Amino acid sequence: MQQYKITKEDILLNTNGGLDIFRFYIPDIDEFVRTNKHFTDPGRYEKTPSSKIKRTSDGNYIVNDFGHVGKWMNAIAYTQVKENCEYGEAIKIIAERHGIGSNAQIRSMYEADVSSEDAKPDQPDGEWTFNHAETIKESHLRIIFSERTWSYVASQYRNKPEGEREELVLEHFRKLLLEQHWHVLDSYTIIKDRKAITFKATEFYPIFRIEEETKDGARFSKIYLPKSKDKGKRFYYHGKFDAQFLHGYAQVKKAYEEKVKQMEAESDDENDKKEQKLDEIIYCTGGSDALNFRALGYHIIYPSSEHFKLTRDQLFKLFAKAKSILTCPDLDYTGQMQNHRLCLTNTHTLFLDIKTIELPLELQGRRDQYGRPCKDLRDYMKYYSSGDLSNLIKVAKMYRFWDETPAFDRQGNRKERNQYELSIERVLNFLVKAGFGRRKVNEETIEFIQIDGNLVRQVKSEDIKAYLLNFLRSRFVSEHLLNVVHKSTAISANSFDSLPMLNPDFRDYDPWTQYMFFENTTWKITARGIDDVQSNKLEKMVWESKILKKKVRKLEPMFTVNKDDSGRYSIDIKNQDSMFFRFLIQTSRVHWRKELEDNIEHLSDEEIGAYRDNNRFNIYGPNLTQEDKDEQALHLINKMYCFGYMMHRYKAESRPWIVYGMDDTPQKEQGSFGGTGKSIFFKGLRTIKNLLLFDGKNVKLFDDNHVFEQVTTNTDTMYIDDADRNFPMERVFSMTTGDITVNPKGKTRTTLPFSESPKLGITTNFAPDDLGPSLMRRILFFGTSNYYHVDRSGMFRENRQPVDDFGKELWAAQYTDDEWNLDLNFMAQCCQLYLSWPTWIEAPMKNIMDRAFTNSMGFAFLAWAEVFFTKESGRLDCFVPTQYALEDYKAEANIKTITSNGFNSKMKLFAQLKKMSLNPKEVQNNDGRVTKTWDVIRFDNREKKWIKDDRKKTQAMIYLQSDRDAINDIVHDPTISLADVMEPIPGTKSPGF
Repeated sequence: MQQYKITKEDILLNTNGGLDIFRFYIPDIDEFVRTNKHFTDPGRYEKTPSSKIKRTSDGNYIVNDFGHVGKWMNAIAYTQVKENCEYGEAIKIIAERHGIGSNAQIRSMYEADVSSEDAKPDQPDGEWTFNHAETIKESHLRIIFSERTWSYVASQYRNKPEGEREELVLEHFRKLLLEQHWHVLDSYTIIKDRKAITFKATEFYPIFRIEEETKDGARFSKIYLPKSKDKGKRFYYHGKFDAQFLHGYAQVKKAYEEKVKQMEAESDDENDKKEQKLDEIIYCTGGSDALNFRALGYHIIYPSSEHFKLTRDQLFKLFAKAKSILTCPDLDYTGQMQNHRLCLTNTHTLFLDIKTIELPLELQGRRDQYGRPCKDLRDYMKYYSSGDLSNLIKVAKMYRFWDETPAFDRQGNRKERNQYELSIERVLNFLVKAGFGRRKVNEETIEFIQIDGNLVRQVKSEDIKAYLLNFLRSRFVSEHLLNVVHKSTAISANSFDSLPMLNPDFRDYDPWTQYMFFENTTWKITARGIDDVQSNKLEKMVWESKILKKKVRKLEPMFTVNKDDSGRYSIDIKNQDSMFFRFLIQTSRVHWRKELEDNIEHLSDEEIGAYRDNNRFNIYGPNLTQEDKDEQALHLINKMYCFGYMMHRYKAESRPWIVYGMDDTPQKEQGSFGGTGKSIFFKGLRTIKNLLLFDGKNVKLFDDNHVFEQVTTNTDTMYIDDADRNFPMERVFSMTTGDITVNPKGKTRTTLPFSESPKLGITTNFAPDDLGPSLMRRILFFGTSNYYHVDRSGMFRENRQPVDDFGKELWAAQYTDDEWNLDLNFMAQCCQLYLSWPTWIEAPMKNIMDRAFTNSMGFAFLAWAEVFFTKESGRLDCFVPTQYALEDYKAEANIKTITSNGFNSKMKLFAQLKKMSLNPKEVQNNDGRVTKTWDVIRFDNREKKWIKDDRKKTQAMIYLQSDRDAINDIVHDPTISLADVMEPIPGTKSPGF
């Protein structure tokens, strides 16, 4: 591939000698060019400006901040300071910002120059050839060594002239690399498939070869590509690789032997000789960190691969050579866990004596050149000095939290047993490493918790003490040490109050994802599918109590949902072995009576039995019409969508829905008819979510100021079961788009913001009274058929409950592991359905709306209106005096009074229910009212009939239009009995009364 090179000269030539770069950081810099005036560097506060800019003889500009950096810098060096980056990164930033070079040129700065040619006949496949560079470039050294490391080394030569100092620094680093067996390659070639593929280093893409020799004299090489974009391809091995090889040990051993030899030459005191260990050996996570530590003067070792395990024998040898063995783990989850496991290695308690250098957590708030959080020593040395690191090493602590020393009696004689003393500071450090801390629940309550991997559990002070004792027992320590812990007053809640405050993020979701945690795995659910994720590699925190105590295996999709161009939904069921899936199918069969009773009555008993067996769980029964099948399918898909919505804990402002479960069967008479399985829907949700149950029959539920005292951020769902007709639904609906106030008894009330408050679910046999647009945007209905029912009224031929279909209660104790696995897979797939569908899937609304209209107008009004406005009554498609209709309704319903507005509202609902038009525009006046000048009428109580006065007046009328094609100008005359003009209908009374 063709290689490009953006040089320092290219940068300065295309930025007006660097002046354009300075303008980016110092907007008013032109005011100081050629003036010899001082200015204040942006981002620094100083009383007296201390920065200057000048133009050099080669036409380039340089700046010196005398009060800070104290040296002249060209625009590239200045960018390094401002961006806190290395030289190559500064070149890349400037090139992208100022449009210097193409994208291909900029990308190529961090790519090897790769070429290929035919292999020579005598070159066997698999052969490697290394072409070593004569010397290592400064640009390559700066990629390995951090800016502050570079400054530290440069300070050692501060008394040398500037030109000589720079060369001495470079030579210092070159010698250090050679000491650690690092060699720079100009290129390397691999023979593969008869091709010689050569990888050549470029200005900002170094290639290093680490050469090592094992104990048996075998040689191997580790090829290190620090700028490889693919982290998994930064290392290659050549030769007889030893996965247990410890880099740096040979150098540490040599340094120790030289120190001992020096002491032997300088002193005859045997005690002096015994104390001549190295001050420390730092066990690093990788070569880059190790070289930076070494450049700062520390002795280092690092593993040969991620599979390396530090053995007990190796650790003994290290402690024999150094006073302290330290680690400096990366700040990410993997680095911390690997270090924790190392220090807790149970092959010997000596591992507890390894000290851990704690990099500051604030480092993760910064980003490296790839946009990732900073995490390691090399990142640290971009922002902190060698003195800061020295302080971290000084306070590094070991896991061992007790000291063991010889015990003597009063006469100075050595006792048989040693004495023990606890270090409270190290006890706390050990507990922190074991995941213990405190968590603020509210203003009055702080609880102890333990984070174990991604699990969080609530603990008490006695649990913490028991953890310490159990740890010591597992290490077979002396009984005397256990007694010290038992008796120590320092191991108590008061001491544990010094544990750090933790605030684990329990969000197991984001706008596009939902996690499900199980004993053996974690499922990551997205619109694309369900992925198995190893729990120990997941940084999502979860309460231990929310781990589903099930072992699951992921199954193939059980269904697919489609929607055609006409808006028709369909479902292709591939596997319905899940009992919960079957349950939702049965509760979606709203036409079951037509299918399983009416349409098969003509068949023999044998044929009826065969049909029912063959279509036991079939949403698409063959003897139903396509319209019936589509309606049932939509009911099923809607319920699955609703369940998936409740599973996804994320609350979106655009989807503030309450899942509202109702019976889909039309309700022809007043009363509450349940038992159809609505509550089982939420019982299923309760098996996987933290659900808080409220009694919907308690119409005074919200009169209790502490009704939500059990609601926390850990509550996934608030469920109101079997809400009464008079339940204050408006209070529930007001909670959908706002915060929730939690007022625990005897404690300070708190507010859960909308994003952290639970989702809401309701089951009821009554539709909301108000189905206006505002309310409808907040309700996600699902309807259940009465396929399951308990017959006490003679309406059905039999009783039927889920246990009759499944032979057991759903999710009962006798549920098998396979049955659980099927249901949990189906539930997860419902969540995927919700996440994958761009718009909400609404239930068939006809029966639900009919119930709403009936509930709102009342059964008494419906019963009256269905008789009063029959076609035979002569009151449809004509003007009816409002006074007459109103009085007739009051008499029929046996009520004393009703307002005109109340009566008109009920009339509107009746018209909507019957798909008629009330007071169409054609009959309205300009002011929207419907009036007619007509005979004055009144009701004669003695004669029990309507009579006319001999005068006329303008009066309010009702016009209920059933015929959409015409408007009549007829006024219904209530003084004329229908019996006078036609035969009466058997079983009905005449109009009027």
